[in-house]
Amino acid sequence: MARLLADRPLTAALAASNPHVIVLRWDAKLGDAIVSSFFYREARKLNAHITVLTVAELAELHTLDFAADQVIVTRPAPRLAELYRLARQLGRVDVVVHLVGTVQPAEIIFLRLLRPALVYSLDDSLNCVNRKFGASTQSLDTAARYRKVLIDLGATEVQSSYIVPLPAELPEVAQAPHILFNPYASRAEKCLSRERATTLLQAIARTFSSYTIGILNSPVTLADAQQLKATVALANVQVVDGLVSPRDVAGYLCCAHAVISVDTAIVHMAVGLGTPLVAIYPVMEDTFNPWLPPPDPQTYVIHSQPQPGHAAQKSTRNMNAFSTQAVLNALQALLPQPATLSLDARIVHGLGVASGTLARQLPLISENFPEVADCHPGTINVLLDRPLLLTKPDHRTAPLAWTPSGRITEVFDLLRVELELSSTPARIPAWLYVAHGSPHRSTPSVHELIAYPLSLTGVHHCRLHMRADAVALPAADQPISAINCSTSASQ
Repeated sequence: MARLLADRPLTAALAASNPHVIVLRWDAKLGDAIVSSFFYREARKLNAHITVLTVAELAELHTLDFAADQVIVTRPAPRLAELYRLARQLGRVDVVVHLVGTVQPAEIIFLRLLRPALVYSLDDSLNCVNRKFGASTQSLDTAARYRKVLIDLGATEVQSSYIVPLPAELPEVAQAPHILFNPYASRAEKCLSRERATTLLQAIARTFSSYTIGILNSPVTLADAQQLKATVALANVQVVDGLVSPRDVAGYLCCAHAVISVDTAIVHMAVGLGTPLVAIYPVMEDTFNPWLPPPDPQTYVIHSQPQPGHAAQKSTRNMNAFSTQAVLNALQALLPQPATLSLDARIVHGLGVASGTLARQLPLISENFPEVADCHPGTINVLLDRPLLLTKPDHRTAPLAWTPSGRITEVFDLLRVELELSSTPARIPAWLYVAHGSPHRSTPSVHELIAYPLSLTGVHHCRLHMRADAVALPAADQPISAINCSTSASQ
């Protein structure tokens, strides 16, 4: 009925200058908004006036980050009465951009009320669509479709890098997870199952044991993420706390070495920020998927196969049928491979006080560095074959009031290392533990390690493996005062 009453060929002429462009963005999809974000920046170069019709959740993004000239908030898929009011409010409209699925009946009537000169749409069947992008762009990704609109409007060059909203302050790099893991999407069929997310996360955490892995989440999925962490039960896996908005997520994406995500907005935010990416997408058989990330050496796409005996339709897509090894291989190619330093050491007797002090210190340290929470409350004291100075710890605590009186505070530095014992060739995760008030700091050849409970009976020698860029090797005759200064720059 809508087509019969309102679907007519367009007859208006395009304004000679300052065309009024309407972008319909009331589908409430953050990923779609990120992919099309460059459109607003490039359209301003054409002296176009851009109005966006979108939902409340995306209004700030289009106003502050994309800098649209006007943002009008609507409900998702607004009804005809609201569209009548919008048409009167908008006044003259030259161009309508509708590149999301088919045009709905109420939208056909809305286009008739607007009477634009140009309508860009994927719905080739309508008379009111005179820029038919359905068949002609079926092999193009979504960003390329928006580039095509800009070129048709007169742009000669289009810079198509995405605009991603960022928080006012980025997280501290030293405390941000190295690898981000996102098993969640807006719909259940696009998420990883709990079992598949668990097995994949365990494989990643064990393969890359020197990296911390943070589970991304939203207020809706936070409880599930916490349960996932508990099920995985590995010390280098944590839940990223405080993620309330896309800006919060983007801050952590900026700091990450890599991100693994199912098909969702996280993928496109990572692309826009240049974060190395492993994206998991369902196979769509012979249909081109316009939402794939653009080809890039820093992006790997892993495909999940459809359920056996079914076509790859939306209702039967299987997000869990992909190769874990393919994900691990992609991460291996993406993650930076820092140079390592190996030092021989002799296990020696300590001062005999760590077993009491660490029991009070570890709960405080693990509040912001949870991977050490399950460490044995005692240190392994080692005498290195040469002096070592920790310059770039993986984590430095705030001053902690760990003593019973609470009157004295102390700072602690921790560095992830691998411990190779003379009794076994396996490398054991451990942490170099530097207490800023310890008397060991006057003898930089002597250091303390913490680790999960293990047997050292009969073990007298070991070998430490660590990041070469995290330490310095001062000369044996370097003054201790200079060493203390450089290891305690913040004090």
